[in-house]
Amino acid sequence: MTTAGNGSGGSAVPTSPVGSTGQQPPASAQTTAPTGQGALGEDTIAALQAVMAAEHAALWAYGLVAAYDPAVSDTVTGMITSHQGVRDTAANLIVSGGATPVGPAPAYQTPQPVTDAKSALALALMIESDCAVAWRAVIGRTADSSLRGTALSSLTDCAMRMVTWRQTAKDPVVTVPFPGDPDRNAEAAESPAGTDQPVTTSRTTETASTTGTS
Repeated sequence: MTTAGNGSGGSAVPTSPVGSTGQQPPASAQTTAPTGQGALGEDTIAALQAVMAAEHAALWAYGLVAAYDPAVSDTVTGMITSHQGVRDTAANLIVSGGATPVGPAPAYQTPQPVTDAKSALALALMIESDCAVAWRAVIGRTADSSLRGTALSSLTDCAMRMVTWRQTAKDPVVTVPFPGDPDRNAEAAESPAGTDQPVTTSRTTETASTTGTS
């Protein structure tokens, strides 16, 4: 979507959650930055910066999910809150590690147009799949047990949210092996909407300025 369009050159859409079904958001453990964090290696910082990029994109993209599928707005609200906390955790880790966290892109373009509830649910699944890939990469790029624990907790949360969206979409397969494995990312992102392209900052088109969720 250019500016805040719907991926097909359409007009701007609202990005705040609307509607209410009373559906409860999935439980998600709150992740906190490890204490006593010192300088981190370049590979670790790079992996955490990728997490920041993925979390920024997730917060923006969830606005589209809520706009096009008001029936899941309560679930989206809970997931936005969770991702805001995880984003802040990643930012604190990067600062404690001696670097400056990357900020959100001026805008994002979804790989497939989001035009209805079905495509919105597909986007929700892509959001979590991409965040899972980013957090899994952190585990492989640090020897710090506390940081690995934080990354594993966040990866587990992503996997649980993926289950929630698959259940919402009435997908007959609600879990996939090795969540966050980049070799399985396309498979994990498949949904009844038939989209399997990622949406994170590193793999999406940055366009003109738009307003996202922060």
